[in-house]
Amino acid sequence: MEFKTETKYFFIINPNAGNEGGSREWPKIVKMLEDNEIKYDFAFTERVGHAEFLVHQKIESGYRKFIVVGGDGTLNEVTNGIFKQKSVDTNQIYLGLIQMGTGNDWARYYNMKPDYAEEMERLKTFPTRVQDVGKIVFMSDNGEKASYFINIAGLCFDSTVVKTTNEMKERGRRTKFAYLISLLKSLINYKPWKLKVYINDKILEGKFLSISIGNGKFSGGGMIQTPDAVIDDGFLHVTIYQDMPKYKIVTNVNKLYNSKITTVKGVRSFKTKSFRIESQEIIFAETDGEIIGSAPYEISIVPKSLNVIV
Repeated sequence: MEFKTETKYFFIINPNAGNEGGSREWPKIVKMLEDNEIKYDFAFTERVGHAEFLVHQKIESGYRKFIVVGGDGTLNEVTNGIFKQKSVDTNQIYLGLIQMGTGNDWARYYNMKPDYAEEMERLKTFPTRVQDVGKIVFMSDNGEKASYFINIAGLCFDSTVVKTTNEMKERGRRTKFAYLISLLKSLINYKPWKLKVYINDKILEGKFLSISIGNGKFSGGGMIQTPDAVIDDGFLHVTIYQDMPKYKIVTNVNKLYNSKITTVKGVRSFKTKSFRIESQEIIFAETDGEIIGSAPYEISIVPKSLNVIV
């Protein structure tokens, strides 16, 4: 029997995810797919940005169900591939994950376990939810661009730590504590950024220690910087650390893990559908752990826009 592409899963495998777990574990996953008679096609990513390219290509070929074998970075690329293509409405596409990364923060929101048998059952029964996706319009060397995030974004100290973490991973230091190690290392040289933030009916201006923008709750391998975030409520949940001394990060690290960070004096939280950030400096933001270009940033939510297999 010939299976049409829209009935098959298309797997996008990052061979380097999870200390090369993607390439190491793929044969085991293939055997379980075949044992469970799950129809699939697949491709390995070969470079940064390749997953986004593959999604564009495969949507044109008729595929509608994509499974990432990787971490949050690959998931972000695939999300951007889905939202930047113009051929098919995003609500016609389905996205799932077999965890291989060091953070797995999106999967943590849905309480998904890194268990292959559980994943196979999910692929057979096809349980889905519709969630929101975040969008950031920013400036690049080639003009205005947009980037999407399925889970969380941030800037200032947050994006500085992510950049340091990514550099650690590029040197082969891929551990589940990479983000926490980078956080502590980055404290030494980090200087608060001067920003102007337009959010709801307020204008916040001055020095900012960090800003976390949550569609989901988790970041950095389990930190809870946006504890009130609900991934399908049509809002972004924003945690802002304005004009705070750096030592408060160290003294309140435990509150980054127990949902209490917004109780710290100087930390403010907002619920919004969109907001704007301006800066006279050349700065950078992060979306799901990927670094993007400079301000001004127009940040918004795309509600009920993506089917996820969870």
